[in-house]
Amino acid sequence: MMYIVKRILASLESRLSQPRLSIWRTVYFNFRTMPLRNAIKLPVFIYGKVRLLGLNGSVCFVHTAIKRGMVKIGINADSFGLFDHSGFFQLSSSHSVVIFEGPTSISINTKIRVCAGELRFGKYAYIGEGVRIICNGENIYIGDHTRIAFETIIMNSSFHHVYNSNNQSIVRATRSIIIGKNSWIGNRSSITAGAKLKEASIVCAGSLINKDYTTLEGENPMLGGSPAKVISCGFHRIFSPHVEEQIIQWFNQHPTINIYHPDHFEDNINDVNSEFER
Repeated sequence: MMYIVKRILASLESRLSQPRLSIWRTVYFNFRTMPLRNAIKLPVFIYGKVRLLGLNGSVCFVHTAIKRGMVKIGINADSFGLFDHSGFFQLSSSHSVVIFEGPTSISINTKIRVCAGELRFGKYAYIGEGVRIICNGENIYIGDHTRIAFETIIMNSSFHHVYNSNNQSIVRATRSIIIGKNSWIGNRSSITAGAKLKEASIVCAGSLINKDYTTLEGENPMLGGSPAKVISCGFHRIFSPHVEEQIIQWFNQHPTINIYHPDHFEDNINDVNSEFER
């Protein structure tokens, strides 16, 4: 009996940790940023008290069918933070554009500001709690299935120019950022102007990504440090929750073994898609 009570209370606690769908914010956001033919489908759901600041730009959908609630902003998927209601979404000018290529999940307390630039999310991109994205002109692209862990900063401009008296030069302050698909960005990392990542990159927590890493040799790189360097290659982030569960069960069954050598390994990245359909 006590076990059943605990399960019920745990389920209630989980529900209470989730912000509610804000009907009026959802309706306002869709009709403010999209043409009527898209807005009436309500493709973007706003949860909790996400602040909507200066929605002067536009939201577009490309390479995808538009479905109700396919983009969720302000959900508590990480459960790493409470609702401090600091999250906001800002399109500061008519030249500010956010493009979604498919279902996207953006967590609570995330701050997104687009200033006359293009911020593009690939399909099934996931943005963790407290992430900050500043697109100040130029572009930021976050590839398909990429996962950005909590409190990461993605900023494509230093906002101020610096003069280098050693070679009498000034570097452009604003440059595009490209994050390849199927990548995993560790928590509290910083990705700055001009950064480019290969597909299936893994960035260790707290790293600084500040240059073009696509020219380096090797596939599936693991990057770490400040600034980040290639630690090794050939690492694959396991995306499938089913495969992850099987691995957890194996380690639980072998508590004294720290390394698992499966006879056959196969991950299915599409298994994560169902998480976005809830």
